[in-house]
Amino acid sequence: MSDQIAARRRPAESRPVARVVCDAHQRQMARNMERRFTGEFSPGEPVRAAALIRNDGMYPHKDIGEPLVHPGDAGIVRESWRFLGEVYYTVEFVARAVFVIMRGREMVRIGTAFDVG
Repeated sequence: MSDQIAARRRPAESRPVARVVCDAHQRQMARNMERRFTGEFSPGEPVRAAALIRNDGMYPHKDIGEPLVHPGDAGIVRESWRFLGEVYYTVEFVARAVFVIMRGREMVRIGTAFDVG
C-alpha cells in the first residue's frame, strides 16, 4: 500500500531561487522619494510651524501653557523617530531658542503654499 502512495507522488518541481541584490544608493533614493510622498521630513530640512505649540509642562523654565512656537516660525528638523506607529520630530527654532518635539501635521516645508502669504 505504501508503494502505491509513493508511486502517486509527483516529483518535486524545481523552483527558481530568488536573488537578493543590495544597492545602497537605490535604497537611499527610494527612501527619499518615499519621504516626499508620505510627507516625512528628513534631518536638516528647514520647516515652518503650522500650529501654535504650547508648553505642556515638559519644557523647563517656562510656565505651563506658555507659547513656545507660533505659526509661521522657521525651524530646522534635527531628528525623527517613530513611537507607537507615529512619527515625531525634534525641531530647533533658533529665533525662539527652543527645541520642540512636533508631529508632521504641525509643520510644513519651507517653500510651500503656506510660505507664500
